Amino acid sequence: MKILGVSNTFDSGAALIVEGEIVGAVNEERFTRTKLDRSFPRYSIEYLLQSPEIAIQDIDTVAVGCWNGIDQKETLPRLIEDVLFQTNSDDPSTVETVMTRINTSGTTDNRLRDELCQELYAIGVTASQIQFYDHHYTHAISAYCPSPFEDALVLTADGRGDFRSVSLWQGSLDGLSLIDMATELTSPGALYGLITKYLGFVPNRHEGKVTGLAAYGKMSGAYDILAQGYQYDYESNRLISHIGDFYSPFASANLESLFRELDAYTREEVAFAVQALLEDSLLAFLEHNIQSLGLDSVNLCLAGGCMANVKLNYRFRKMPQVKGVYVFPHMGDGGLPIGAAMAAVVERGGRRKVFLPTTCLGPEFSDEQIEECLRMTCGPYGLSYERLDQEDIPTLVAGFLAEDRIVGWFQGRMEVGPRALGARSILASATDQTINQSLNMRLDRTEFMPFAPVTTDNYAASCFHGWSPSDLASRFMAMCYDCTVELAEKCPAVVHVDNTARPQVVFREDNPQYYDTIETYVALTGNPVIINTSFNHHEEPIVAAPLEAIHSLHNGNIDVLIVGKWLVQA
Repeated sequence: MKILGVSNTFDSGAALIVEGEIVGAVNEERFTRTKLDRSFPRYSIEYLLQSPEIAIQDIDTVAVGCWNGIDQKETLPRLIEDVLFQTNSDDPSTVETVMTRINTSGTTDNRLRDELCQELYAIGVTASQIQFYDHHYTHAISAYCPSPFEDALVLTADGRGDFRSVSLWQGSLDGLSLIDMATELTSPGALYGLITKYLGFVPNRHEGKVTGLAAYGKMSGAYDILAQGYQYDYESNRLISHIGDFYSPFASANLESLFRELDAYTREEVAFAVQALLEDSLLAFLEHNIQSLGLDSVNLCLAGGCMANVKLNYRFRKMPQVKGVYVFPHMGDGGLPIGAAMAAVVERGGRRKVFLPTTCLGPEFSDEQIEECLRMTCGPYGLSYERLDQEDIPTLVAGFLAEDRIVGWFQGRMEVGPRALGARSILASATDQTINQSLNMRLDRTEFMPFAPVTTDNYAASCFHGWSPSDLASRFMAMCYDCTVELAEKCPAVVHVDNTARPQVVFREDNPQYYDTIETYVALTGNPVIINTSFNHHEEPIVAAPLEAIHSLHNGNIDVLIVGKWLVQA
């Protein structure tokens, strides 16, 4: 059975599952070099079907994890309730906003669905091959299927999708059953996007900057101001919103009254307020449902754009009722192709688990391809290159890092998802806190949190309080932890102002060369982690091909480049 998952939402892409195994997944932005590209994933599909054994006609199902429309049984009744609640307002603009939101969603979704179908038909897909799945069900499947849990609660949260913004499911080997939800009129993602815009950033792109900035703030009246528009209501046991002066379901809305009142507070206090409100509302939503189900403890699976917020995930992990947490590594809409393909496997094959041991599911390049690229570009760029023995790379790179040189690391298959995890990474020493400023300047980034640390399973427990080898989220940099005194003293550049860090913990079976490089560096310096940040300039996608990595070196983003078996430097 061959399943092709596709989407043309934010960060469009494709994924391929053959006989229950994920053989490839990639997003269109890596090929077009347009950040969060939402065009038809033509190049992604071409990459996945480049094998002569698989043609588009051989695909059993083309699974689409979006544009399924409103669910008549579950979503429509709740949406009608929300419309009646919102339009009971004395403010006529509320009615206009509600109707605009619903009409915009319906019109936009139908247009994008039609565009996707027409593009699929053009490459030989037939209507009988295409299967649409609900947006939030797709997110939920993507979180449950690869998790290590047979029984779990599955929580999704984002801006919107098929008229929902939040959904909670009970997952078992019998499937997923919907427990509770919130419609797109009460959207935590829209709230966070509103404040992202207010703080001068781009909504749906720079929310991570707000998360980092929040750690510098403190509780203030800004929280109460935001809660006038969105909160968890303990009387109705629902997430609620009051569309009007203090909340809009559009992340790009201009709410002059809200923004004027927030002007009385610092940027840090506003960021703290929206972060705290996001955490408090979703934790209350989950806690109520755990109690209603009569459960003493649960395993929790997470997906959706809000789950890119590692501080939120940290709060979930700290809940006394939560035993274990799995965060789908490609939690945002870019992961919908994988989730849709998983949904088709579940539906057609009866399987409930589709494992995801790695995110390295994208293109890789042979030694010959890399050498040809080096031969064509290094001369004009004034760069030199030399071939290395594979076994010498860990020692060489560890030495560079000990000398405080910035290393571009380009190895094997490219990662899918928002995190660089040791295939397309920039590596650096974490001993000097000033590197956060100097490296961000080189990459033209404006960040409020330090770079992420990477270490191995041998040192993780001595760096991060409460870390366990069973924490799969830590393998994919999807969870933050409180840092130990040892880490803060030796590697301050990766410890945030609130004493947390978002680590990647590497096991040797997952990436031997990367693992050996870290181990060699620790043995050489005694420092337990190194910096791992994504291999890209600000507002550019992570590098996909050798040429882009060489450009990065030429532009001064890094000091040296290790690309396959080759060392490149000025």
